[in-house]
Amino acid sequence: MSEVLQHGWTRVRTPNGRYEYQFQGRTPAVRDGRYEDANDYQFLVMDENGWLYKIPVRVAAEAEGAIETSAAQGGVSPAVLRIAEAQLRAGLAEFAPRPNAPSAELDAHFAVDAARARELAGPPD
Repeated sequence: MSEVLQHGWTRVRTPNGRYEYQFQGRTPAVRDGRYEDANDYQFLVMDENGWLYKIPVRVAAEAEGAIETSAAQGGVSPAVLRIAEAQLRAGLAEFAPRPNAPSAELDAHFAVDAARARELAGPPD
């Protein structure tokens, strides 16, 4: 039996306002009709006015490989999910979601490469 990582709504307050978010799943990252060497960790984000936005946190394959993973093939690693959530919160602190924001703009605020993943993971034990 596979483990399902479905979370409830998590509240966060940022300089741009208050948000609630929920993890929706992991999908291959596709930009401009091409698959990238990355996965999108999809989050549903609701602002304080009730507007919903789907925000992909693009996690490079190199970043996923740099993080200790314990997920089955195609599953979601709790460690990588924690990194994606941390990047989502950091991105919301500097960027207010808006309808139809282009992928490049979202990636500028929400993408995680290997260096950023190590930074968000903190010092090794």
